[in-house]
Amino acid sequence: MEKHLVSIIIPAYNRASLIGETLDSVLKQTYSNWECIIVDDGSTDNTVEVVRTYVAKDERFKLYLRPVCRPKGANACRNYGFEKSKGEYINWFDCDDILKSDFLEKKVELFRKRKGIDAVFSYGAYFNANNNIIDSSKPKKKYSDIFDYVSNQFHLSTPGPLWHRNFLSNKTLFDEERQKIQDVEFHFRMFLHQFRFDSYEQDYLFLIRRGFDRISSKKTLSTKKIEDVFTYNYFTYASSDIVNTKYLDRYKKITALNTLKAFYEIMVYQKSIRNRYKIFKKYKSEIKKVTSEMKNGFSDSVKINLFLILSVTIKKGFSLLNK
Repeated sequence: MEKHLVSIIIPAYNRASLIGETLDSVLKQTYSNWECIIVDDGSTDNTVEVVRTYVAKDERFKLYLRPVCRPKGANACRNYGFEKSKGEYINWFDCDDILKSDFLEKKVELFRKRKGIDAVFSYGAYFNANNNIIDSSKPKKKYSDIFDYVSNQFHLSTPGPLWHRNFLSNKTLFDEERQKIQDVEFHFRMFLHQFRFDSYEQDYLFLIRRGFDRISSKKTLSTKKIEDVFTYNYFTYASSDIVNTKYLDRYKKITALNTLKAFYEIMVYQKSIRNRYKIFKKYKSEIKKVTSEMKNGFSDSVKINLFLILSVTIKKGFSLLNK
C-alpha cells in the first residue's frame, strides 16, 4: 500500500512556537511514504529556522520560500507547494494543527479500496489551549448534493480531503487574491466539477487549534475579507445555471439569502454612510439580481427594499430577511 507517495503541503507564517508540534505529528504517521512541503510566507520570527531543523534530520521534509512574484498569503503558498510536490496524492494542511498518527493511512486505504475516486474526505476535532477536545467538525449529514454544501449541512476544512493529483492537475486551485473563506470557495469550485469521493467517518483524523493563537482571528478582519465572503456567496448564486442539484429552487433561494446576509455584514462593518453607499453602488448589479430571486409578490418586494435602505443608512434591517 505504501508505494503511493503522499504530498503534505503546509503554508507557514510566524508559527515558530507551534509548527514543531505539527511537524512532529507528521513524523508519527503510520503511513511512511510521504513528503512534507512547507512554504514559508515571509515569517519574521524563527519559523524558518525551526523548519530547517526538521529538514536536516529527515529528507522527507522540504522547505521553500514563497517567491516574491507571488502575492502574500496562504493561498499562494498552497499553490506553490503543489507545483513543487511530487506525490500521487495531495493533502493541504495548516501549520498550527495536528495530524493523528493514522491520518494518512486511513485515507490512502480508502483510495485503495475505492478505485477511480478523486478524493477521500475526513473530519477533525477542535482543541483548546489546555489540549481538551471541545468540538468536532463532523458534517451534519452525509453529502448527497451540492445543496448540502451551500446550506452548511456539509463542511470541509482545508486538511480534510486527500486529493488525487490527476484530478487537481488541470484545475485552478486556490484563489491567490482571496483573503477569506479560501477553502470554502475552493471546495465549492471542485464540487462544480462533480468529482467522485468517499469519506472516512469512523473518527476524527486531525486536530484543529482553537484559541488566542489561532491564525484566523476576528482581530484581522477587514472590508476586503468581508467582501470576499459576499463575492463567494454571490458566486454560488450565479453558478445556479451550471450546478447539478435536484433542489434547484431551494438552492437559488438559499444562495440569494446568503448573499444578502453577507452584504449586510459589509454594511455593519462600515462606520460611515458614505462608505456604505459606495459599496452598495459597487455591488448594485449583484444585489439587483439576488433580490429579484427573493421577491415573490408585493410584500416581499417591500421588505427587501426596506432592508436595503436600512442597511445602507443606519446598519439595520437584518431581521427583515428572516421573516
